[in-house]
Amino acid sequence: MDRIDWHYLFKQRYQLEQRWRKGSVLTHYLIGHKDSVYCLQFDKHKIVTGSRDKTIKFWDMATYSHLQTLEGHEASVLCLQYNEHIMVSGSSDTTIIVWDMYTCQPRMRLRGHKAGVLDVSFDDRYIVSCSKDTSIRIWDINTGALLRTIMAHQGPVNSVQLQNNNIVSASGDALIKMWDVTTGACIRQFVGHTRGLACVQYKGNRIVSGSNDKTIRVWDADTGKCLMVCKGHTDLVRTLDFDDERIVSASYDQSIRVWDIKTGDSLLNFQSGHSSWVLDVHFDKNRVVSASQDKRILIMDFSAGLDTHLIT
Repeated sequence: MDRIDWHYLFKQRYQLEQRWRKGSVLTHYLIGHKDSVYCLQFDKHKIVTGSRDKTIKFWDMATYSHLQTLEGHEASVLCLQYNEHIMVSGSSDTTIIVWDMYTCQPRMRLRGHKAGVLDVSFDDRYIVSCSKDTSIRIWDINTGALLRTIMAHQGPVNSVQLQNNNIVSASGDALIKMWDVTTGACIRQFVGHTRGLACVQYKGNRIVSGSNDKTIRVWDADTGKCLMVCKGHTDLVRTLDFDDERIVSASYDQSIRVWDIKTGDSLLNFQSGHSSWVLDVHFDKNRVVSASQDKRILIMDFSAGLDTHLIT
């Protein structure tokens, strides 16, 4: 094994951190969808996007070129999640498609929701979906069998997360709830937002939510206590992502903001990236990728020209 040049590695990491501090990015747009881009996920090699044009598109991360278009839904693709084996997508057509990631062909279509499927989350046992019909549905990931329906909220369930045996859901009724995936029992509620919720992320013992009250809240998942409120967006907080250091959020105010997850301080505010509502955002150490009603996917690359493959 080659010896690691620690000085070189430190320099690369330092430069990357400085770019995050200053907001120094190279931007690139992916153009190809014919309508609003509702959802995305990415990894080191590819970006996958879902759109109101009823398609899912694959893009090459290295060249930003379009690789493939999947057709199968009969209306907007509102949500998707993938791993190396499968992808799960949900649509306004009320169905969920489980795709084979090797062949890019549908394995099965799950039917049961009475309105659009707004979010999906899965692990090696379950697919959890939520809908405008106010329900959460739990499906067997191998057979597609519907295991449980939870009439979860008083409004549309806009976002759902699955971690271990817990489901976390966020709704237009202004509540976040945690559920036991095996029993369907409600474990706790998270009360604090004053208007409907658009998004929630759940990792470790931390939950982060975004609302039509224009705020982001950070919660202790184990106690239900609100730890922090982040204020700055001037319209609905539509989407967010977080890690141990940062929250990245995006809003109907067309901005993408970066926050310090420990203090709640606003660190960066990108206001000119999209020309309409920002509908989804994800990030890693190197880049922020966002999708918008303006039909475009924006890549903001903090690592251009740096050697970041050894930086974890």
